[in-house]
Amino acid sequence: MSHRDDIQGLRAVAVLLVALAHAGVPHLAGGYVGVDVFFVVSGFLITSILASSVPERGWRALVDFYARRARRILPAAALTLAVTDIAAYVLLNFVQARATIADSLWASGFAANIRFARAGSDYFARAELPSPVQHFWTLAVEEQFYLVWPAIFALALLATVAVVRVRRPSTVARGRGALLVVCAGAAASFAWSIHATSVEPDSAYFSTFARAWELALGAALALAAPSIAGRVPSRVRFALGWLGGCGIVASALLFSAATPFPGYPALLPAVSTVLVLTAGLPGPQPRHGVGAALSLQPFRYVGDRSYAFYLWHWPVLALAAQYADREVTMSASLALLAGAFAISMFTYRFFENPIRRSAGAGRIRVLATPATAACAVAVAVFTLHLANSTAAHYDAAAAAVRPASLASIVTAPRLARASKPLPAVVAAVRAAERGAPLPRPLTPSVANLRGDYYTLPDGCTPGWTDTTSRVCRMGAAGNSKTLVVIGDSHAQMWMGTILRMAQQDGWRVIPFVKLGCIPDFWTPAPAGASSQQARCEAWLRWAKARAAAARPQATMIIGSWAGTRNPRPPIRGAASLIASSARFSARVVVIGDAPHQGFNPTNCLLAGGATMRTCTTTAGRDDFRADDAIAAAARKRHTGFVDTRGWFCARAASGRRPYLCPLVVNRTITSVDRGHIGQTYAGELLGPFRAAFLRALLG
Repeated sequence: MSHRDDIQGLRAVAVLLVALAHAGVPHLAGGYVGVDVFFVVSGFLITSILASSVPERGWRALVDFYARRARRILPAAALTLAVTDIAAYVLLNFVQARATIADSLWASGFAANIRFARAGSDYFARAELPSPVQHFWTLAVEEQFYLVWPAIFALALLATVAVVRVRRPSTVARGRGALLVVCAGAAASFAWSIHATSVEPDSAYFSTFARAWELALGAALALAAPSIAGRVPSRVRFALGWLGGCGIVASALLFSAATPFPGYPALLPAVSTVLVLTAGLPGPQPRHGVGAALSLQPFRYVGDRSYAFYLWHWPVLALAAQYADREVTMSASLALLAGAFAISMFTYRFFENPIRRSAGAGRIRVLATPATAACAVAVAVFTLHLANSTAAHYDAAAAAVRPASLASIVTAPRLARASKPLPAVVAAVRAAERGAPLPRPLTPSVANLRGDYYTLPDGCTPGWTDTTSRVCRMGAAGNSKTLVVIGDSHAQMWMGTILRMAQQDGWRVIPFVKLGCIPDFWTPAPAGASSQQARCEAWLRWAKARAAAARPQATMIIGSWAGTRNPRPPIRGAASLIASSARFSARVVVIGDAPHQGFNPTNCLLAGGATMRTCTTTAGRDDFRADDAIAAAARKRHTGFVDTRGWFCARAASGRRPYLCPLVVNRTITSVDRGHIGQTYAGELLGPFRAAFLRALLG
């Protein structure tokens, strides 16, 4: 193969689209298609190399291929991972650092796509800032392809030789069997991509099987190139090249996070890349074709450094966002990208090239690749050990704290109404106003707040795309009263408390819980929001039918609507659910939503100089508009409503701020993330919860 400057320029376009999209540049939300361009280009180049070497050199060509790939990919990737792990440990708190380092270990084994596909299916991970090594999923897909495709290609060549029964078949005959294999694999992968995108969009985005067809498109072009290279006229090349270039840019401009991807939409950037590559095949080249534009020095310069820039740009952006605990502004992101490109220039010149081109230094060439990979793993293991040691200290301290019980304060009838702030909450608010230090130690352990979230048994909650689940009956079978609970993740966070209350009062509980699904207030899926809305409505119809069949004495409705600040919050769906529940249940009680925190609880508590004041959220009247509207709808239909704001917030003494909501009450951390309370604090609220529920049930 001869060097193609237009491919280097195409790489530049791809990496710039990805980087600028990550920086939040307007109208480039679809810049992630640059990854699809990389996939097609990689499939084309790798297969071209194999087709030109394997027939002549056999297994030696495969060994040489893997050695070159390792020298090209591993050292730079290992350096990026090692530096990212060290930076995460130095800049971030130990919880963030531990997560990043764990991700990097997956990335070092080229299994990052598996790791992040699992994380994408985690409902609670959606609100977290992305991992600094999340972009390694693309390398994982490519490396998994590289491990399998050369062997399949070699077997296809052997099969072709056996069929044509000649010792040295022509170039066209050599690739014929492999081309058939590629086309069959591409068709199967594309069909799976469409199916997976509609069923599990998050997993499909990272899936090798859902992406393999893009690499296969490039491979098919490489195998077909000897037959078509000299037959494409210059005018046709001109049209194909610019059509493909416009298709890549159009997909970046037209696509967004809501585009169901990869699926059908991925055809546009993938096929467009094939057109650009076809236009640059050996043969008569148009004077003003897209290849000439891509071959300009600026594009080639960026293209030569595209791999290094891709590796560095995302950790720089992600670490900055995690350090600030918020999304970075576009102007700051562009400045960070400039810094990342400067790092890329340095590592390309003084690290990548010396290792990749060390043909004369035999020992360096042989040892450099495994040495850099081993160093990256060693750095990850060492820093992970340090982070885990810190976590163990927090775990031990938290284990020594005995959670407080708020049950005794509900003996006074005036405190049975949850709208009155609990004395412990008022005390925490006053401590926040004084700027008092955080009490030490805290419970649960700040090292694993996510683990304090109550989870229903497997099968009792449907998956993200499911519309039914197993009907679970919880509590003693002999209990005569049935309580149905309908809601989303905010219903699940109360389930531990509800089950303890049910045990005291003889209820049998049937939960109908689907994460992210409550009328009007569901969280849309990152891709295919309309289909997720339809699934939510289908599940709700199923849940109401099963709830009606249970003939409950009481139905409890709990949803996550506190996050909306709409002056006129949409409550039609919630009001409809209240009305329909009243038709099959003797009594309906709506539980008010817990106010959302304005920060990540873990990051706030571990921040330097953290106090009760810095870890207290200010909540205005707008934050309770949805709660008030749903309470009014409940009263209108003569159903009970439990106002929970007094369990989490109290008015400021100065009166300037309507409500202050501290993250810590007594020694207990109230929330596990911005929108969910922990089961430890929910357990402490058993007394107030039970008293308020009984009052709403009877009143």
